[in-house]
Amino acid sequence: MPLRAAVLERLKERLLEKRRALINTVREKRANNLEGGGGDGTQDIADQATTAYTKEFLLSISDAERQQLKQVDAALEKMRQKTYGQCERCGEPISEKRLEALPFARFCIACQEEEERS
Repeated sequence: MPLRAAVLERLKERLLEKRRALINTVREKRANNLEGGGGDGTQDIADQATTAYTKEFLLSISDAERQQLKQVDAALEKMRQKTYGQCERCGEPISEKRLEALPFARFCIACQEEEERS
């Protein structure tokens, strides 16, 4: 059963808001990383290691956020193509409850469980 127009519009707004939040988070982290900069040469070895770890950690978070941004963009594209809410694996509708919880879900619950097992 296709999603009702009101539900689809609400999910679209949630996806757009998530997209804005992810972009803002990445921008803030980049700005903070630039401000925290390359150090002034007076750090001891432990401080340098901590700084390097922090930068690596922020980069890994950015990768996760970048992945989530791709998922959000893909969901918005599916809305434009009128294929939003269909499981990519079996083609069956994804439940409204699942889309409310995870608006960029690609699979129905059964197929998601199968994906996680394999």
